[in-house]
Amino acid sequence: MYVTTIGVFDGVHLGHKALLKEVNRLAQERNLRSRAFVVSHPFEHLTGNFDGLIMSHERRILLLSQYLDEVELLDLRCIKDMTAQDFFERILAKDTAVLVVGRDFKFGRNALGDLSLLEKLCEDRKITLKTFPDVLDENKERISSSRIRNMIRDGRIEQAERLLGHEYLLEAVVLNVSSFNSRSVALLHTAKELVKPQSGAFQIEEQSLKIRGTLILNGETKLVSQDLRLAPGTYLYLRFMEGRL
Repeated sequence: MYVTTIGVFDGVHLGHKALLKEVNRLAQERNLRSRAFVVSHPFEHLTGNFDGLIMSHERRILLLSQYLDEVELLDLRCIKDMTAQDFFERILAKDTAVLVVGRDFKFGRNALGDLSLLEKLCEDRKITLKTFPDVLDENKERISSSRIRNMIRDGRIEQAERLLGHEYLLEAVVLNVSSFNSRSVALLHTAKELVKPQSGAFQIEEQSLKIRGTLILNGETKLVSQDLRLAPGTYLYLRFMEGRL
């Protein structure tokens, strides 16, 4: 049996981490396993009003796995047409003793399932339901993925990282490398569904490959450094060293 939680968990920010720690605490207290269902995208993705994820599914799962026993990805496209009752029975209630959700949790087709329905469904199945409060920053503002996405788009990386509680990494793939005036320029591809600063130049570091350079965003994404030896297809995790240059 499990203490189960569910969400998009984009960014795995400080609010998410507080919830995950509570899930883990409840699991240890009751001698149960801890589990998270990770929805691939927010509901807004279906309406075209969603402008990007903070991190890839793979990195989200990796970070969540540091807190919980099991993490399972749910493809939004595969669950979007399930009724709230069906979604509850087939996914949320399966082997669940305790269910932990945020106060704004919605579920089922068109996000029609709300907390009042969830309370009734949990009561019928004798599942303990716990709602987790919002986590606020030092200014008493709610920590949310949407706030962090806006900060990243604006190039306010340090502010975003304070709310994340860890480094923001831009995931990119090398398309090609050319030389210009004793410098190397790598043209990079970033997934359209991942949010990034809209424009500007930033000092960055790729720790595993020991690369430091300047990331230039101006319609294209380029990495300028000395003597880059990168094959096309190389995957990079770029850490921002400081604010916009």
